Amino acid sequence: MGPHATMKLMLGLQGLLVYLCVLSLCSLSFSDENIKCTKINGCKCVLSGGIRIDLTRLNNEAKWLNASLGNVSYFFHSCSNVPFGNHTGNDDCTSGSSVCLFNRTTSAYQNLGTTEDASFLFDNLKDPPVLLYKHGNITTAILLQCVYSTQTSFSVVDGQDKEVTHKLRLESKWACPVIELTINKTASQNSSNSGLSTGSVLVILFVVFATLYFVGGAVALRLLRGAAGREMIPNYDFWVDLPNLVKDGMTFVINGCRSTPGYDRI
Repeated sequence: MGPHATMKLMLGLQGLLVYLCVLSLCSLSFSDENIKCTKINGCKCVLSGGIRIDLTRLNNEAKWLNASLGNVSYFFHSCSNVPFGNHTGNDDCTSGSSVCLFNRTTSAYQNLGTTEDASFLFDNLKDPPVLLYKHGNITTAILLQCVYSTQTSFSVVDGQDKEVTHKLRLESKWACPVIELTINKTASQNSSNSGLSTGSVLVILFVVFATLYFVGGAVALRLLRGAAGREMIPNYDFWVDLPNLVKDGMTFVINGCRSTPGYDRI
């Protein structure tokens, strides 16, 4: 088998692995009619398949995200209830709020929800998740839009809705779903006395095959093609483009293996 055929075979195997991973996640998203996301706190929830939404790092960029429309401004702090504004009524934001409204016409603050009022909604992973606040008779929906290419953006979605009082949109890389690996500590402790655990074996195998792949590939490219520098890295173009492929794949999976939907659902 020539070097070109070998490289094509390696690329084909990599493509097959990526396809199988995406296919398995897609089948999971369509297997359950009702997707339950267990709320950990006001800015994090975990799905049964290990996929989680975590807005914790969102507050590292800014203490409050704000968006305005007309004479009304919205202030959003996802992970905790933070006092905000001045005392203007019984339900203002001075006692702590996660979503706060300020009306410049009346100079009044209104608490739209706390972390205790928050819940995460998924529609079979076909649409982006919604962070929903139900505070009294007020419902505030924040569409969590996964966006890697731009900085975090917080905006108001204009339009009327009978079920939702206020509609907002958060576009951020922190709104993107990630896979969370959970470890059963009891099982891990029980297996520690019987030699290497399954995870240790998998890590060793990964390191061995990764070393063979990169070192062996570099040597082969050097001897067969006379490659030098970064050209000695096997499938260099693939590894450079891998972050974009991962981003596109996760966005595709969380949308239920469909193209990115519109915002009418809010």
